Amino acid sequence: MNRLKSLFIGAYPMLAMGIVGYAGWMFTRTGEVVWAAPLLGVLPFLAFLSRIMLLSDVARTSATFVGFNVVAWLGVGWAAVATQLGSTASPTLALGSALAAAVGFSLYSVWYSRLGRETSQLRVGLPLPTFQLRTADGVRWDSASLAGRPALVFFFRGNWCPLCMAQIKEVAACYRDIAATGTRVLFVSPQPQEKTAALSKRFDAPMEFLVDKGNVAARALGIEMKNGLPAGLGMLGYDTSTVYPTVLVVDAAGVVRWLDETDNYRVRPEPSTFLPILRRLPDVSAVG
Repeated sequence: MNRLKSLFIGAYPMLAMGIVGYAGWMFTRTGEVVWAAPLLGVLPFLAFLSRIMLLSDVARTSATFVGFNVVAWLGVGWAAVATQLGSTASPTLALGSALAAAVGFSLYSVWYSRLGRETSQLRVGLPLPTFQLRTADGVRWDSASLAGRPALVFFFRGNWCPLCMAQIKEVAACYRDIAATGTRVLFVSPQPQEKTAALSKRFDAPMEFLVDKGNVAARALGIEMKNGLPAGLGMLGYDTSTVYPTVLVVDAAGVVRWLDETDNYRVRPEPSTFLPILRRLPDVSAVG
């Protein structure tokens, strides 16, 4: 299923742009306003995609984009009515384009975005399983080094994911509040080390960026997303498998105190969710 989703998300933006080009050309050629109907199904998605790619300021969205879906299917209704009234010279093409736009967006917002993840090895109230990673500089890192201080750990998909980048940017902006609780902040990704090294230099906050080469740790923790990379991104050096977005709070004794295992990559916890949890953890100086 992940492989099919990978192919879908690689092809869908091109389909959306193709519909925009075709509908725009048909409107110019025929002057029929019904050709705005297909645009209702693709322009919201393209506007959303452009914004998150250019600004990286959207860390989360609604689960299903209800409003956008309503607009897309209204476009289908518009095209269907125009077809029945005979107000378009190309009824099959107009309705077909609007239908393709609406179905494509519905598949993206309802089917593709749902991860269908399985139960992981992480459990609130139990010790964090041990695993090994590499630092951005290539030095071996062991999860046992978390002992003695609380930690806020993010497993993210990679630099290619704009919502992941927005989430990191958001955490960096509130880093002082997190640091005031004595908590370390770590970001873990299976992406190539050089991409993690480049990412680590983009933020002034002393957050830790780690590499899970080959998804070894993610596989052991049960959060590996096999074949989860969008088709085509492998040419940029990313592995075909990635990780399910996961956030956890580990106390100074190494016990998982809070866990977010979202089943929709567009739905992620806000700082206002995990900051109160960090503030309720035992004082670091009292551990020992």
